[in-house]
Amino acid sequence: MVEEIWLPQIDKDICTGCGDCIVICPTNALALESGAAVVTDSSACNYCAECETICPVDAIALPYQIILESDL
Repeated sequence: MVEEIWLPQIDKDICTGCGDCIVICPTNALALESGAAVVTDSSACNYCAECETICPVDAIALPYQIILESDL
């Protein structure tokens, strides 16, 4: 079974490049590239959702997958 890597999804069309997410990221997994936030260190991201919470324009989403017991 291949383990999926869950990462923040950043909409570069919405991102203003304010840098708030980069400052708050506790693992330094984010950086600015070409004026938009990107995940630059996927192994460092711990999916804490701080970036999603602080984003003033809702450009960051952290999707979650819910598995029901009947699906197991």
